[in-house]
This record gives sequence, structure tokens and C-alpha cells, in this order.
Amino acid sequence: MPYIPKEHEKYNLLPLCRKDGGEVFDYPSKLIYEAEQLLGSSVGLFPYNFDSYEDYFASVDGLIRDNSENPEIVSKLSEVREMVWKMNQKEEWSILRYIGPSDDGPCGLTNGKLYYWPTRKENPVYCGVVDDEEFTAYLYPTEKSLWEIVEDPTGMAYQTIYNRGKGYLSQAEHDDFMEQIRKQFGNTEE
Repeated sequence: MPYIPKEHEKYNLLPLCRKDGGEVFDYPSKLIYEAEQLLGSSVGLFPYNFDSYEDYFASVDGLIRDNSENPEIVSKLSEVREMVWKMNQKEEWSILRYIGPSDDGPCGLTNGKLYYWPTRKENPVYCGVVDDEEFTAYLYPTEKSLWEIVEDPTGMAYQTIYNRGKGYLSQAEHDDFMEQIRKQFGNTEE
């Protein structure tokens, strides 16, 4: 069962996670990659398929114990643990309703559905959209015609949508980028 703050329980957030179990995470990819390089492995570091934050932190704590003889690894793993904890304070996350057209394709968004936009009060910038499975993408358009702000405790969503803050992506920029990706993946035969 995902953690949903008491004040967010009135919203239909993460319905599949609530039904089937599992937690969603925001995480520092670069920092986790650096820790992987020190460990020579990624076992337990990327927060995929964990039922709760507690399960993830227990996994990282186990890696810290297993590597207690190496202060550099312990320091990096402790940094990962702290940053994942900071990044997953859902009380700080914005809640938005998607009001654009539904897309039933992979990573599609559903008209009328509420989504979390994770952020941190100490660094309130747009960094993606969370749905029922995981971070869906950093690349959704953030135009005001597509989103309605429901809760925005840090002001990040307003800044992104109305002031074209860091992370703003127009529909045209999104479509152009997706076309480049389609061409890249479609051009794999040499």
C-alpha cells in the first residue's frame, strides 16, 4: 500500500497502487549511479518493486551494513538514503488534474485523473509526473491548457505552468522531441 498523506486521502491518487500494492518513488538517478559504481552492483538501490518506503530503506540499510568496512561506500549509500527520503515527502508534492486529451498508449495520461508532481520545498522545481507505477516521464508537456492545479504547497506547479519555470515543456517541444525519439528507435537497422 503506498503512503498517501492524510490530507491527500480525499483525492483518488495512485488507485492501482492502492488496489494492488506497491509504492512510487522519486529518486536521484545520478547519485544512485555513483553508488552503483562504488558497489559494482545495483542490487537494492533503484527503488523499483518495493511495497513501501520502509522496505526500500531497509534494503539500503542492509547494503550499508554489508559494506561497513568501506567508509566511502557507506557515505555514498547514506547520501542516497537521505536524498531518497527527502525527495519522497509527498506532503510537499503538488497534485494536478490532467485536463488534456486521454492517451491510452504506453505512458499515456488520462483526462480527469489526478497526478502527483514531486518536488522538494528546498528545491521546488518540476521534475516529472508520477502515476500508479513509477515516475512516468520528465517529458510531459506542462502547458496550462493541459493541467489544473489542485494542491501546490511549494508553488512549483504554478511557477512551471504560468511562469514557464524550470522544466516547462510546450506541446510543440514535446511533440518534436518524441518524433526525434521515434526516428532514432525506428532507424536501428544498418
